[in-house]
Amino acid sequence: MGHVVVKYKVTLDQPEDGGPDYEAIAKVISDFEEVQAVEIKPLAFGMMYIEVQAVLGEMEGVVDGFEDRVRAVDDLVGQIEALEMGRL
Repeated sequence: MGHVVVKYKVTLDQPEDGGPDYEAIAKVISDFEEVQAVEIKPLAFGMMYIEVQAVLGEMEGVVDGFEDRVRAVDDLVGQIEALEMGRL
């Protein structure tokens, strides 16, 4: 089985009662076994996003399963966009 490296942009919904806790959400994501790196980066107008780099197996459903697990971290996780993907 081969592996792929995927870099994601994870954006969070902005609640009305203040900004999301990017650090806490990034910490949970960084504890996933597949995750190699997590970084909080500026997006626009004071908003941020979490950049996640993960090494995933090439088997069917692995990428979708990982993305579903990231979405389940917090109700504020909005979108997950693959920025880059490459084989190892």
